[in-house]
Amino acid sequence: MKPLDGIRVIDASRIVSGPVCAWLLASLGAEVIRVEAPGGDHTWQAPPWIGPTGVHRGARGERDLGLSPLRRGRGKRSAVLDLKTAAGFDVFRRLLAASDVLVENFVPGALARIGLDDAALEQLNPRLVYCSITGYGHDGPYANRSSLDLVVQAMSGLMAKTGFADGPPTKVGATVGDQVPAIYAALGVVAALRQRDRDGRGQKVDVAMLDALVSLLWDEPLDEYARQGVPERVGNTDPRGAPLDVFRTADGWAAVVVTSQQQWERLCEVIGRPELVARYAKLGDRVRDRTAVNDAVAQWCAGRTTDEVVAGFLAIEVPVAPVQGAFAAPGDPQVKHRGALVPLLHPDRAEPSGYVGPAFPVRLSRADTRTAPAEPLGASTESVLREVLGLGDPELAALRAERAFG
Repeated sequence: MKPLDGIRVIDASRIVSGPVCAWLLASLGAEVIRVEAPGGDHTWQAPPWIGPTGVHRGARGERDLGLSPLRRGRGKRSAVLDLKTAAGFDVFRRLLAASDVLVENFVPGALARIGLDDAALEQLNPRLVYCSITGYGHDGPYANRSSLDLVVQAMSGLMAKTGFADGPPTKVGATVGDQVPAIYAALGVVAALRQRDRDGRGQKVDVAMLDALVSLLWDEPLDEYARQGVPERVGNTDPRGAPLDVFRTADGWAAVVVTSQQQWERLCEVIGRPELVARYAKLGDRVRDRTAVNDAVAQWCAGRTTDEVVAGFLAIEVPVAPVQGAFAAPGDPQVKHRGALVPLLHPDRAEPSGYVGPAFPVRLSRADTRTAPAEPLGASTESVLREVLGLGDPELAALRAERAFG
């Protein structure tokens, strides 16, 4: 049994934030039906393709999936509906009436323009939890602007905070502008379902990408940094600690952080600088002169390999790690042991595709959070309509004739 068993989610979203939110809910046991337009969004158009015969880069076949759908479609049933047709739109409304959650990430007002504003959704299904992820929210001076990861990273201040003082604002390497809102959205959906358990009513979950990144950034005391004149960008250091930096080694880089006076004293012995213990006896002393403190560690690291630096500091229980390449995670022994990455499978093939995707990163002691492989586009359209809406062959034939499926 999984936590969200019995909960049906309509995933009408696209690209990253909405699909990731719905995948998180699927991992927790929700029945997720991904409703897509004929042809899917643009993530269905990029090779390589993973299909019944393996991996290829030719023309996409009917059962082929690209890497994005293969990752973000896991645990979901795929149904195709053309909402521009009266028949397709009517089926979509009936699915919403029979479901618990709607996840979408269209620009504000998109659903209202087709007759599904907040009031209409509540009238259609008073128990529906309606999750909307947008760039800037449904109100305010920026509400009508569209946004993607890079844009919202820039607007939130995150890019201005990332990088070195003498360098340009820098985008965070991962798509945090999409991924962080997805996590908050899933949390909001679960909270709304819990409240519905008590009062029987659904509600809207309004998640703005900007809000999510501002929340992430302002967990730091930026207002105090501004009063102290701390530069916006400080590279890999931190105004609150020293030594704390990424240090060049003889063959790479190592990240080192000292968090206590005891660690500082042990580190000074290892690097052969015991006189620094008395000179920088308090954290405040080290922070005020953090350039000199970091330089002392840098000199020691420069003459040693990354493995030697890591082993030396691990031996005295100082937090340290090699700076691994972005492509190295699948081979890391801890990542492999924890199963943080899992093989991406095609439903028509027993053999792994050769690609991996993230596992659900929360371990539950009494629930299995693994999901079924993603489905090809529209693979479950008719079975969903049979099972959820009770449609038979005549009704499905009529829908096909009315171009409900494209």
